[in-house]
Amino acid sequence: MADEPGPAQLDPTSYLADPDGELGRCAAEHWWAEGFDAHGAGTPMVLRWDAVRDVLADRRLSPRCFADDMVAAGLSPRTARQVAPLFALHGDEHRRHRALLSAAFTPRQVERLRPAAAAVAARLAEGIVAEGGAGEFVGAFAEPLPPEVFATLFGLPTEDRDRMARWAAAIAPAFSAAMSPEAVARVEVAAGELRAYGEGLIAARRDDPGDDLVSHLLAAEVDGHRLDDDQVVAMITGFVFAGAETTRRQLTAAVQLFAEHPDAWERLAAEPDLVPTAVEEVLRHRPIVPGLPRRAEEAFERDDLALDEGDRLLALFGPANHDPERFEDPERFAIDRADAGGHVTFGWGPHFCVGAGLARMELVEGLRALVERFGPPVIDRVGPATGLTAPDRLWVTFPVRAA
Repeated sequence: MADEPGPAQLDPTSYLADPDGELGRCAAEHWWAEGFDAHGAGTPMVLRWDAVRDVLADRRLSPRCFADDMVAAGLSPRTARQVAPLFALHGDEHRRHRALLSAAFTPRQVERLRPAAAAVAARLAEGIVAEGGAGEFVGAFAEPLPPEVFATLFGLPTEDRDRMARWAAAIAPAFSAAMSPEAVARVEVAAGELRAYGEGLIAARRDDPGDDLVSHLLAAEVDGHRLDDDQVVAMITGFVFAGAETTRRQLTAAVQLFAEHPDAWERLAAEPDLVPTAVEEVLRHRPIVPGLPRRAEEAFERDDLALDEGDRLLALFGPANHDPERFEDPERFAIDRADAGGHVTFGWGPHFCVGAGLARMELVEGLRALVERFGPPVIDRVGPATGLTAPDRLWVTFPVRAA
């Protein structure tokens, strides 16, 4: 692509009518655009794959603005720190805390959870069969799968699954651009309930430690100091939200995408070894997180973009994942795309999603169970999207395959 002088100019009217089309037009002109955030404030939008990776990896930029925005929207500082624990940290402090958590999500640890995820997905699929293959997909499958796997990771009873899913859904609006006073109140209530639950877990694990994440967090040290109870509760909360809500939404988006491409679904049934690659292509083609904001912790420059300390930018995943300089024929949904895993949907750099391996595994086992048991999904009705960009509810008919 030959850049024109200066950044692209995002047209608000065109963007509101066709966000993907307008962002694609801007990305064809330049690596960043003069755009705006969800409040209408002028904000640079970083659009191309290489540039998005660069800014997410740059340690002059941090995600601390997440917690700032939550407090500005009405949440208490304590709740903001609780629901976005790693986003509130940067630099060496972030690196040390992240290292504690990464040990729970090594490839070996994720593989230990795979049989549990496969069994849960198969059981939930049979529940859909029992309803004749038709019904509301999120509540029947996408919502319960991740929390039940998380219960195994945390060493929790399976019956706590529904409570974790409810808390995750209630916390989700905290990551949106704006919250009503009612939404703020719901987040505070859910965070308080989760805090009490976490404190109970901490007390139980201190009395009887085991081989689970909470026990490991209590035993871990950062610079010679143990995490305090609030920090452990924040880590539990962050993972309940990130591990449940985002995977739930991505599973829902996957079903929507395959409903548009039934031939790809049937190819997966015939070639199940393609399921991991297909998951990467879903993540590339239709990410449920549109992008991430970053705040300059010091003066920042990249080519013709300059930020002063405190300024912000938006790194957008959609146009980056559809960058023709990185992905051949990027608008095509190709479940055998060899380089689909090069997407930036899990972020990049020091704040790359710590639970990406677990999310990938759950998506693979969830999709595998659905493809084995059902023919291509048919969307009957789509509910509103009040959290991330996939709908809260999705009514689907799945043709049941012969057992």
